[in-house]
Amino acid sequence: MSSCAKNRFSLVKLIISDLFKSQKLSLLLVGLIVVSAISILWTTQQTRKQLFIQEQLILERDVLESEWRNLIIEENVLADPKRIEQSVNKLGMEHVLPKNETVIVIKNR
Repeated sequence: MSSCAKNRFSLVKLIISDLFKSQKLSLLLVGLIVVSAISILWTTQQTRKQLFIQEQLILERDVLESEWRNLIIEENVLADPKRIEQSVNKLGMEHVLPKNETVIVIKNR
């Protein structure tokens, strides 16, 4: 091993030992910066994920509201008295007269 490589290794060793012995505050601050950066990245990722889920739910809500409006319209069309009267006539149904009405009472024991 040459003396240059040995000096380089000892320089790295010297810097690391200096950081741990006399620059503890600087090392702590660098560590806190790294932790802060990682937490910001994680928070940003979670926020984007939640925004994507929110957009999907909004789209689903819009589809359900549209379907609800269509069902209300269909209900109004089917409950139209003229349509019901036409169906009654087509099936040959008649109004029940009181004299033709039979009431059956079932008593429980």
